[in-house]
Amino acid sequence: MIEERRRYFRLDTDIGFTYKIKDILTPWEKAITKNISPGGIRGLVGRSIKKGDWLELNITLPSMETPMPAIGKVIWTADEKAGKIDAGIKFEEIEPELKNKFLEHICELMFSELERLRM
Repeated sequence: MIEERRRYFRLDTDIGFTYKIKDILTPWEKAITKNISPGGIRGLVGRSIKKGDWLELNITLPSMETPMPAIGKVIWTADEKAGKIDAGIKFEEIEPELKNKFLEHICELMFSELERLRM
């Protein structure tokens, strides 16, 4: 039996975000989430990043006028498929007020899903 090591549940959703490797002068890249959790995101990224890289993130939440900045660490990557790399990114630095907005978004998505399942 495989032991579940996840600390948080995952919620499948497509949210746009941009990222770049922290403290390196590189262009921002566009990406999309596959799922989100209170602790981070799983995203499809288009450039070669590796486990252990620190990323600057700007996550576009529908409820916010400007993207939510955060710093994340790449916890894992999967094989490249169709020019994209699947990556798990853990939040390391995020302002508490913005983290609350992110959690509110997760709660709204969960509520919507529960309502959909009741029908």
